[in-house]
Amino acid sequence: MRAFCLLLILANALFFAWAHMIDVKPGALERPRLAGAQPPPRIVLAREAAGTEPRPAAEMRRIEPPQVDPLDDGNEALAATQPAPARADAGAHSCVSVGPFAELADSAQAQAAIRNAGLEPRQRVEMGEVWAGYWVSVRDFATRKEADAALARLAENGIGDAYILTGEDEYVLSVGVFSDHQRAQRRAAQVRAQGFAVQIADRKRAGSVYWIDVDLTSPAQTLDMSMFQQEPGKIMRLELRACPRGA
Repeated sequence: MRAFCLLLILANALFFAWAHMIDVKPGALERPRLAGAQPPPRIVLAREAAGTEPRPAAEMRRIEPPQVDPLDDGNEALAATQPAPARADAGAHSCVSVGPFAELADSAQAQAAIRNAGLEPRQRVEMGEVWAGYWVSVRDFATRKEADAALARLAENGIGDAYILTGEDEYVLSVGVFSDHQRAQRRAAQVRAQGFAVQIADRKRAGSVYWIDVDLTSPAQTLDMSMFQQEPGKIMRLELRACPRGA
C-alpha cells in the first residue's frame, strides 16, 4: 500500500514538471516578430530617371466643374458640354433635276405629279438634245446611184416612207423612226429581207428642253421615276441628276 502511494506521488510530480517546464505555449508578447512586408518598387517616369523632377501638383492646372445656377434645371449646362445637333433646314437637303422634257405639256404633267408627292417643283428651259425614237437605217452606200436603187427596191416591196440622207462621203437610207422598239424591229426585219444590212439606233434632235428642279427634304430621299410614266405606250427617256449651281 505504501509503495502504491509513493508511485502516485512520483507520477504527479512528473506530470507537474512536464506541464510547467516542457509543454509550455509561448504568450502573445513572447512570440517572435514577423518580418514586415516590403512595399513594391515605385514606378519611375523617364523624365525622373533622366534627372528631371516632376512638376509639383500645385502647379498642375485644375479643371473646375461648370458653374450651374441653383435656380436652373441643368439643361443649359448639359447643352454646353454636348455638340449641337445639325439643323434640318441648314443645307441638309439636296436638289435634283429630272428631264429633259421635249414638250411643255409633258413638263406640266410631271410638275403636277411632283406636287402630289408633297414636293415643290421649279421649271427651267435650256438647249439640249431630246430622244425622238428608234431610228432604222441602212448605211454604207458608196454612191448616190446605189442609194437610189435601194430606195426604189424598198418602195416596190411596200416601204414607201424611206428617204436618203446625204453626208460627207456617205449616203444613208432612213427607213423610219419609231417610238416603240417592237415596231422598229419589225421594220428592220422587212428591210433585212430585201438583202440590206440594217441598223437600229437612238434618234435625237436638238432644241429647247424643259428640266424640273426639286428640293428634297432629306439626303436619303429620291424621286420615284415611275410617277412620270403618263401613258402606257409612250416612252420618255428621262434622267435624274444633281441640280446645277444657282438652280
